[in-house]
Amino acid sequence: MKIEVNYDFTQQELVGRSDIFEIADGTKLGELLRIVDARITESGKNKGIETAYKTTLVCDRLNGCVVFINGSAPENMLEQSLHDGDIIEFVYGFCGG
Repeated sequence: MKIEVNYDFTQQELVGRSDIFEIADGTKLGELLRIVDARITESGKNKGIETAYKTTLVCDRLNGCVVFINGSAPENMLEQSLHDGDIIEFVYGFCGG
């Protein structure tokens, strides 16, 4: 199945604005985020950019403020099953205060 990932501005210098990932049926969001993080980390190494605050996960917990699937933030986020055509968006920088 194909999943669209739209990156936050904090990640765009590494991986661009968006990607399409082809993943197996039954893949959960946490599995996709590990794939995304591998891409971010590899790009950071190649470009000499620190990625500690640009990955989506840290120790299997969300690193960013909000992850949306089709415009909504699910309750059990990392265990959320994905479906063909889902759109994932990351939003950083709008938490805290």
